[in-house]
Amino acid sequence: MILRVTRILAVPLAILASGLGATACEPAQPAKGASASGLPTWEGHAREVFDDGIDPSAVGLTLEGPSPRLDAHLRERAQTADVVSRVRVQTVTVDSVGDQQTYHLGIEVGTPTLAAARLPERSFELSIKSSSSAFGIAKSFDARLRGQVFVGFLKRYGVDEGEPVLHWHLAPDTAEVVAAVKEAVALREIAGS
Repeated sequence: MILRVTRILAVPLAILASGLGATACEPAQPAKGASASGLPTWEGHAREVFDDGIDPSAVGLTLEGPSPRLDAHLRERAQTADVVSRVRVQTVTVDSVGDQQTYHLGIEVGTPTLAAARLPERSFELSIKSSSSAFGIAKSFDARLRGQVFVGFLKRYGVDEGEPVLHWHLAPDTAEVVAAVKEAVALREIAGS
């Protein structure tokens, strides 16, 4: 499924007649915050929301944390992600190039999803680079992540050239998180967006 962003610009006749309309022959530039593919770019606030991170509480590293209903990022993730679902880690692999390691989590999307999925795929590979907030968790838990179930938020972002890139966040699979996600999705549906 390809998402396209279309902008309709009204150009006054006077501008066209004055010869300034010659710039209309220039190649179209993507809107600010959008890539050539029409997908949003992963910059600014988007890096905080879809941070390629794993909540420490999702792997039992914290006992208490803020209520999921009070987490503004959780609500935004639930309302804007392409896939919101329970996900199971099927595979954990690591690539090493020199001193740099990258972990890869092969995940399977559970059914039913917690929100209508905007991507048809059911399997994804999540990359965790050493600069990612999830790197410490991936390195500490390594193969023990296999079989873990999380509430996953996946979103595609465009790049200037090439295939879209997937960014994500994994939260604990608890009744409280699932309830907060369903509430956020219902609010989006009520608002009509």
